[in-house]
Amino acid sequence: MALLAAGCTTKTGELPQGPPREVRIINNVEVADDDHTLTVRYWGTECEEFSDSEIEYGITQIKITVYALVATEECQRSGLQQTADITLNQPLDSRIIIDANTDTVVYGP
Repeated sequence: MALLAAGCTTKTGELPQGPPREVRIINNVEVADDDHTLTVRYWGTECEEFSDSEIEYGITQIKITVYALVATEECQRSGLQQTADITLNQPLDSRIIIDANTDTVVYGP
């Protein structure tokens, strides 16, 4: 008997197909003048594309996890810098931004 966690199958109950989703390390972040739009730079490879992000809002900080879809396992894991635009649901104000994967500050006002 196999157990699958919720969200690991498609609506038809099949296992999802496609490239694996991997966490990426954020290098730095630029904040646009609107205080909501972020340009996030992270280390990746030439065989991937930005997937999505998870954002945790706190009083003094915002934690971001960046995910990428890797197209092939045979890709060189060179430190190629990638970028993604992420829109916050609330203004950054004077909060710092932390890479949730490494607990490293990647932006400070």
